[in-house]
Amino acid sequence: MVGVAEKLPEALRDFLRDAGPLCVAFSGGLDSRFLCHAALLCHCDILAVHASGPHILANETAYVRAFAKKCGLPLEIVEYDPLKNEIVGQNGKDRCYHCKKALFNKLEVTGRKLVDGTNADDLQSYRPGLRAINELGIFSPLARAGLAKEDIRKLAAATGLENSGQKARPCLLTRFAYHTRPNYHALENLARAENELLEIFGQENDFRLRLTPEPILQTRALAEKFKGPVDQIMKKYGFSGYKIIMDETISGFFDRQDESIFPEAGLL
Repeated sequence: MVGVAEKLPEALRDFLRDAGPLCVAFSGGLDSRFLCHAALLCHCDILAVHASGPHILANETAYVRAFAKKCGLPLEIVEYDPLKNEIVGQNGKDRCYHCKKALFNKLEVTGRKLVDGTNADDLQSYRPGLRAINELGIFSPLARAGLAKEDIRKLAAATGLENSGQKARPCLLTRFAYHTRPNYHALENLARAENELLEIFGQENDFRLRLTPEPILQTRALAEKFKGPVDQIMKKYGFSGYKIIMDETISGFFDRQDESIFPEAGLL
């Protein structure tokens, strides 16, 4: 792949070539995959560290393993259970701050600079986890290079990264309305239901299964052919009586809701 690295922005190339040994917080989503991909192109000394736990879909961890093996990416997987943190378990609006702080302390590797895949778009959204990243002094090369999500998709495709159209799949804790306490049983059922829904939807649609605590299937579209199978899956995992919300913007769902609908969530 001679010359491919030159397609990367100069600021990103310079950082990766001069940074020294790196540890990348590796969720397996497009941003962290692209960061690892770019680091490999720049012959950076890199170790990817992925956190597996009850809040992460099992097929996402499996994808992380397969991707790393295919790319020759050094990978370490650590176990992390956010529900053991009482503040995270309370599921307040600052949940992600406390979760990220505990997680990134666990991901640190001696002798390596810890970096993450935060992009420039993330800086414009309500993301309390960014406060933890800033407090811990974690560097975000993609954001620092001014790369937004669409920039990353284009660069991923141009430099040969597979699945450049990958949709975001944030952790399962984001499926719970604020102050609706998650538990292992609900997380397991959410994971199983979303895994089966992913098999039906594939890359055709983006969606989330939300608990308010009443279940909501939030989706951009729902073709007639999917309605029967979707209904069976929802009932199978205890989500009967669910509502369907057609929503063009999938992320940040609970942050956008009017407090008259979800009074405990409140407004930003």
